[in-house]
Amino acid sequence: MAEEVFDVVMQSTGAFRADFDEFLRARPPEENFTLGSDLWVGDLPHGIRSDLVFDACSPAAYNFKPVRQYGCRYAICLGVQPRQSDHYEWDNDGWLRRVLFLSRLIRPTTISTNLSAKLYFHDGELEMIVPGPTSGFGTHAWVVADFKWRDWLSVTEFEQLRDAIPKYLLSPPDRVRQARKHIDHAFHSFYLDQRCASLVTGFESLLKISPYKATKQFASRAPQLADRVGLELTEAEAVALYDDRSAFVHGTQVSFTDLNDELIVQYNRFEQVLRRSLLQASTDSSFAALFCSDQSVEDAFGK
Repeated sequence: MAEEVFDVVMQSTGAFRADFDEFLRARPPEENFTLGSDLWVGDLPHGIRSDLVFDACSPAAYNFKPVRQYGCRYAICLGVQPRQSDHYEWDNDGWLRRVLFLSRLIRPTTISTNLSAKLYFHDGELEMIVPGPTSGFGTHAWVVADFKWRDWLSVTEFEQLRDAIPKYLLSPPDRVRQARKHIDHAFHSFYLDQRCASLVTGFESLLKISPYKATKQFASRAPQLADRVGLELTEAEAVALYDDRSAFVHGTQVSFTDLNDELIVQYNRFEQVLRRSLLQASTDSSFAALFCSDQSVEDAFGK
């Protein structure tokens, strides 16, 4: 009798009301899409219903079962070696977490471990569902967007993810490793002031080489980094973001309560630069080498 175990994480349909034209332009996979060995995006293993996993990830209640207002867009599924002692070890080797991180560098979505589980099958029949890390900091992901945001990856973006997974650098230069940590913190931060602070710190992890004239370093190098990855930022925009970040981290109130379209666009332009830079620095060793030392940063981006 064959036992099978899968770690899964699901993208729900409930966070954003995507524009239908955008859905037609950038459809998610309509069939299971292979991302790697025993790794795919699409249906849950053996076609089990998504509500079974949703129920397992939800807090238990008593005589209370409201109608769920969302469904499953797709699941990312990984076949793992069956073991009797790993019920509490979802994604034991961190592989799915790396896949999720790379997916956010390609396009931010709300998929995260709040909807994750370990599924046990025997001869193709579901025997047990164990929830993954579904609560606490880092178990929800957020995006800075209006309600028309496309909260999924398209087929083209999944092709990009598939190609990036085997290239992922586990031991990049320390600057890249630190910047990845800070942008990951931004992905999991709900409040925009905290998110901006993590974003700027991610840029500084890559680009700052001296404790002096920090604003000048950021303002001159961030636009150059944008240019290297095919995007555009101005020094004036960089100064404005750095000033907002500095006000927050030094205890001055920064109000982002009016989340207007202009602010959303402004934030996402900077996030896109850092995302694209870290995607390249995480999959291209020659690009990552630009950040291997203070001297290499100075050579690439000036004093």
